[in-house]
Amino acid sequence: MNDSARIPDRVFNALIDGRLSPRVERETREALEADPQGNERAAAWQRQSEALHAALAPIAREPLPLSMMLKLRNEKPAAWHHDTALWLYIGTFLAGVAVGLALDYAMPTIRSLVGI
Repeated sequence: MNDSARIPDRVFNALIDGRLSPRVERETREALEADPQGNERAAAWQRQSEALHAALAPIAREPLPLSMMLKLRNEKPAAWHHDTALWLYIGTFLAGVAVGLALDYAMPTIRSLVGI
């Protein structure tokens, strides 16, 4: 089995997009240098990525439609989600404290029933 067969597509994607950590990128490029078939595969992916960027660049530069801008403007801010998560964490913590206190209060009765 050659090295290119061991490099998953997600790693090739991240390599071409420049999203690998320096260490992983170095290791991947070293593996590709030792494998001409894998190196050609990476070069083909790079050419395809450049072609897609060139073809879609005009569309990516277009302004968003007004309807989409209005929807984005009317959405709740991201802070709302953080506040909700915070209250869920606080509620879970308080529920745990309540259960702990209830068990502490009931422990003498539980011990007498169990016979400890």
